[in-house]
Amino acid sequence: YLPTGPELTQSAHLYSLSFSKMQLLLDFPTTGEPHYAQAIPASLILDKQIRTVALAENKDPYVTRSEQDVKVERSGRVVHVSMTAIRSHFMPDNIEGIQLGDTFKFHVTN
Repeated sequence: YLPTGPELTQSAHLYSLSFSKMQLLLDFPTTGEPHYAQAIPASLILDKQIRTVALAENKDPYVTRSEQDVKVERSGRVVHVSMTAIRSHFMPDNIEGIQLGDTFKFHVTN
């Protein structure tokens, strides 16, 4: 890509999952990266918080305490992804085996 200034251009991809094998529909340059909504100041959502559970006390069946505990489990056509989010780093960052018609649920521990 052509140089556009102090920030380097990054590559963005648009994929279709409508086929038996996912297909790349578009590959284009883009600038910046939004860092996802979880990077907003805590003061914007602190008063909307329902509860906080200490990680060691969390009894949720899908809790993921570290990156070593991430997992992808299939139960019929439902896929559960137990994952971690630390700032803008999601783990697992590559999820394979999802098939057309599957329902997948992300259980994110941050």
